Formats: sequence, C-alpha cells, structure tokens
Amino acid sequence: MCRYRYFKPLLLLLLICAVNLFVTQLHLCGAEEPLTLLAKAEEQFSQKKYSEALSLYEKAIEGDPSLVPAYRGIVRSYHVLGDKQGAVVFLESLFLEYPDSPEIYYGLGYALYTTEKYERARTYFEKAIELKPDMAEAWNNCAAIYHFITRDYTKAKKYYERAIALSSKSGNERVLNIARKNLANLPRPEEIKPLQQELSLEEFLNLFIARVDEKNERAVGLLVLGQQENSEHAMEWFLGEALKAAATDSIAEEEKAVLLARVLEKHYRKSFSSDALHNRLAEYSGLDAAKKKDLYQGESLLNGGVEMEERGSFDAALQRYEAARQCFERIGDTGRKGLALLYQGDVYRRLKKYHEAGKAYSEALTGFIALRDDPQRALALSSLGITYSLMGEYEDGLDFLKRSLSIYNQLHDDVSAKKVQQNITMLEQRIKKQSRQP
Repeated sequence: MCRYRYFKPLLLLLLICAVNLFVTQLHLCGAEEPLTLLAKAEEQFSQKKYSEALSLYEKAIEGDPSLVPAYRGIVRSYHVLGDKQGAVVFLESLFLEYPDSPEIYYGLGYALYTTEKYERARTYFEKAIELKPDMAEAWNNCAAIYHFITRDYTKAKKYYERAIALSSKSGNERVLNIARKNLANLPRPEEIKPLQQELSLEEFLNLFIARVDEKNERAVGLLVLGQQENSEHAMEWFLGEALKAAATDSIAEEEKAVLLARVLEKHYRKSFSSDALHNRLAEYSGLDAAKKKDLYQGESLLNGGVEMEERGSFDAALQRYEAARQCFERIGDTGRKGLALLYQGDVYRRLKKYHEAGKAYSEALTGFIALRDDPQRALALSSLGITYSLMGEYEDGLDFLKRSLSIYNQLHDDVSAKKVQQNITMLEQRIKKQSRQP
C-alpha cells in the first residue's frame, strides 16, 4: 500500500486533465464543424453540384446562424437551380425562428434582392446594419441599391465608404474589392444630369440613334432617364419599323430596329425599374414570321379604317376594322382585337346602329377584362354607358358609366374621370326628369 501512496493522486490528476482535454476538443469540433460544412459547400458549388451545396449551406447555418457567406451561398444555389423564390421561403422560415438575427436579416435581404424586390431588400439590409453595425456585406448591398436602383449617389457613396472601412478592418477581401470598384464607378455630379428639355419624338429618336452609334452608354442612359414618355413612344416606333421590315422580308432592317429597341429597353429598365418596355419587346420577339405579317396587315387595316372614317366613308371603315379584327384574332392578340372592336363600335354609334355598337363594345370589354387592361376596360365601359343611354336604357347606361368612373379614379386619370362624371350628371338629370313625368 505504501508504494501507491503518491501514485493515486497523480492518477486522479491525469484523469481530470484527460477529461478536460476531451471536453475542449469536443467544443472545438462543434465550433469548427459549420466552417467545415461551409468549405465543403463552396467546393460542391464550384463543381456545379448545386443541390449538394445547398444542403451543406443549410446545415452550416443550422450549426452557426451567424455565417454570412452561407446565406449568400443558399441564395446563389436556389438561383442557379431556377427557384429564386425558394431562397425567400427558406429564409423567411429561419426568420421566424431567429427574429433578432442580423445575419438572417441580411440573408433575407439578399434573397429579396435577387427577386428584384429592391425596396424590401433594402429594409432588411438596413435592419441588419442596425443590429450589427460592423456587417460590411449589408453596408455594401445597401450601397448597391442606392447606386443602381434608386440612383441616390450621395447615399451610395456613404455606404460604400463604410463597407470599405469595415471590410478592410475585418479582412473581407470580397466585399472590399466590390465596394472599391463600385465607388470608383459612381457618376460624378456633373455626369448625372438627365436631359429633361422638351423634345419631339423625332428629335428624341435622332439623338438616341446618334448616341447609340457613338457607343456612348452614359449619354444614352441620361437621355432615356430624362425622357420617359418619349422612350415609351420610341419603343412603339422601333417595333413598328421592325414589323414593317419583317412583313416585307427585310431581315437586316428588322434586326437593326430590334437591336435599337433592346438598347432602349435596357436603359429604360435601369432608369425606371420597370419591365413595361421589356414586356413589349418580348411580345414582339415571340411572334413568328407569319404572325408578324398578320400583325402588320392588321395594323395597316386599322390605320386605313381611321382614314376612311375621317373621310366619312363609314361602310369602308367598318370593312377595314372587321378585317383587322380577324387578323388580330388569328394571332391571338386580344388587346388589338379589342381595339378594332372599339373602333367598330364607334362607327356603329355614329350610324345610330346602337345594338351593333353595344355588341362590339361588349365583346371588346370581355377581352380587356381577361387582359386586366384597366384603361381600355374603363373606355369600353364608358362607351357602353353612352350607347345604352342613347338607346333609352338609362339605368343600364348609368351603371356602365359609374363602373368606368370608378376605374378612372383608381388610375388617377382626372381628365377622363371628369368627362365621365359630366355624362353621369347629365344622365342622372334625365332620369330624374323622366321620373317626374306622369
């Protein structure tokens, strides 16, 4: 027993050290595991194994919700897998679990940014900054929104500079390089004045084409930024020229007009964060050669009908409008078909053929409702209201006019609303007068 007298305390001390070392190693393994998962996820992503990468990114965040690069990886993975909204849904579920996490605010902002929900994205980035003021990524992404979307260059400069300071301090080379590059490319004050002087469409087109030919991107952008209405009319002009060229098999001329339309659409979307011109261009690009010829023929017939109507040749106008309607029906263009029907209704009304007018307006209205084209729907309703009033069906006429007025008020089209309101007042007086008669 004596010879083990000093051995027992030593054995106990060694055992305690071993336990402490095991606990320390276990703790270190747990802390390193999310970083290991992140590294593996980045490797899988680089090998284009996006589903595998996504799973690893999500596991990394489960282990450490503060891993900012993992949120960016999740959004990128969903993006290349063709499911941008999936990233938003996933991060919203995390947000419910960790409502005070600045990293999740950042991740959700990043996901919303990729779905072009810029205002909501900026709100989440700002909240991430509020919760964690040293998050360089959030400062940089806010700066990008101010720079490229809202064009508030003063704020963009402030946020880029803060992102640079923070990323320099933390050694975040990725954010540092992006912020420095974007800050260097911020427009100087003298370069950001849009051309807002009054221009005719012809003047706008000449300037636009000249600046495109000069490959002066900055000048093209400033021209479009200051001329929104002219830009919209110019798109119709370019597509009209393309359509005319396609109908006559002038392929080179069509390609030239479409190319100019694409340049215009790009700058319009950048200037006004709107897909309006993109949708028009996509609509044209989706037409095959036969449909383009039908569309061109239909447009020509509509214009010819207007000329006949102005000359007082109403029967000839009706024939052209009907032929145009058939062209548009063949290519499935409900909007233009509705327009042809409105023109027909107007001629029938001038000829006092009110039942035929009502039928044309009603068919046009059905198409506009399907398209959710509120301005044209309001016009069709107003036309129906006037027509029914002329037929002596005052109550129905009043109902149509009131429905039209409601839409114009929602659209803030004060000029049209005022005209419809005048018709409503006159009709109400007529109804009131009629009710007094014995």
